[in-house]
Amino acid sequence: MEKTLGVSIKSAEAERKLRRVSRLLGKSLTATVIELADGRLKEIDAKKDRERRLKAVDEIVRRVKSRPLLTTATEDEILGYNDKGYFD
Repeated sequence: MEKTLGVSIKSAEAERKLRRVSRLLGKSLTATVIELADGRLKEIDAKKDRERRLKAVDEIVRRVKSRPLLTTATEDEILGYNDKGYFD
């Protein structure tokens, strides 16, 4: 048998807002709390994932910048543009 747990909301404002959201969603208070918590957890996880990816990109950029240049050619020369802006 599952143990019944309880949460005590000690703020009239918080309870009023939760009840309003619950009513607007047409869900129980419990379902509303779960939905709101799930949404917030997804946001937090997405932010952490974004930060992890940005750190990985920063590390790649740092490694690339630390490598020696292998050519003195300009970007236009590498791409094959001539002095008129056309490909040769």
